[in-house]
Amino acid sequence: MTGAAPVRIALVGTRGFGKVHLQNLERLTAAGTAELIGVVDIAEPPEQLRGIWHRDLAALLAAHATKPPEVVVIATPIDTHVPLARQALAAGCHVYLEKPPVPALEDHWTLLEAAEAAGRAVQVGFQARGGAGVDALREQLCSGALGPVDTVRVHGAWTRDRAYYRRSPWAGRRRLEGRRVADGVATNPLAHGVHAGLVIAGIDRIEDIAAITTELRRAHDIEADDTTFLRIDPAGPGPAVLCALTTTAPAQSPPWVEISGPGGSRRLSYTEDLSWHTGPDGEVTEHHHPRTDLVENLLAHVRDPQAALLSPLEASGAFSAVLEAIQSAPDPTVIDAEHVTWIGDGEAAHPVVDGIEDALLAALEAGTPFSRNGVSWARADAITTWHPHGEHPHGASQPPTARADGRGTTQKETA
Repeated sequence: MTGAAPVRIALVGTRGFGKVHLQNLERLTAAGTAELIGVVDIAEPPEQLRGIWHRDLAALLAAHATKPPEVVVIATPIDTHVPLARQALAAGCHVYLEKPPVPALEDHWTLLEAAEAAGRAVQVGFQARGGAGVDALREQLCSGALGPVDTVRVHGAWTRDRAYYRRSPWAGRRRLEGRRVADGVATNPLAHGVHAGLVIAGIDRIEDIAAITTELRRAHDIEADDTTFLRIDPAGPGPAVLCALTTTAPAQSPPWVEISGPGGSRRLSYTEDLSWHTGPDGEVTEHHHPRTDLVENLLAHVRDPQAALLSPLEASGAFSAVLEAIQSAPDPTVIDAEHVTWIGDGEAAHPVVDGIEDALLAALEAGTPFSRNGVSWARADAITTWHPHGEHPHGASQPPTARADGRGTTQKETA
């Protein structure tokens, strides 16, 4: 983008992760690649933003009707993503959309069609895609260097306290005032790992999925899942994706994605941009992967459409199917209090589920849900399997049609 004019940007949502975007936009402004022309929030922002602040996106767009922003960055609650993104696209703006991009699979198609009609790009904030490690593992899997790889394993053991799930009205919710929110462990805090696992496995489209098995549980006093097993089976040849995730670990550790075969294994810590290749002789080689800022990548694409997006909306269909499977399953089963120890006091207290670290690893090793592995706090009646099918009228896979709501079929297993 050397010599190009700064890209005019508006930011919707200045709190929460919006603060991170503000800091990043300061860096991009100093570098001469961006110009922040407006911010939107329901609450008044800090003094330095007052001159460009608007209470809603419509007001901002009206104020810049003659020269609208080229990019709108949306960092707002999940259930507001689609209407705000459609509003920005209709005004001729490119969009950067925080993950998860949509709260329902049908919204994925709605937003794709809006972007296509506007002739604009939508980049999704799956941060792991900014690191080159995801592509490195995908290329190694495709090359056959490790031999046959039958699973991609995703591990996430995080800690979240009461305050985290009370930070906003939608935190830890599956629904809010009749709208989907989908703020579970697999669809929000550890969504980056789930998406990275799908990319590495080559499961890019909804039609690449044969079935999604879920076991959803919770120890926090929330509506959504905080301890989750996922198995995404491919429709064709290729590895399944296994995910074992929680926010009830005794201590937080970097999440990882791993592939392994007769020729060794490769584990990626996507938050650290580090991977370790273990050969069949046990020798370990460490690799550091470069990172590209996803907003910066979108700005480069705006100035030169030949610059490919790293995390385009069209590549998030498989993840949206996973979200749909989770949202179509019954509400998470409560982990009995006798299996949960609370550490700390008040809002800083966090739950630790008995043997959670061993349970996560056992599920990934066996490829089966927690309750199939003899875990004391799990029962098989929480296991459900979701099956997508159907073809989109425009040639791409569409929301499945077997259920009356058009979102696929979900089967609940019995103990």
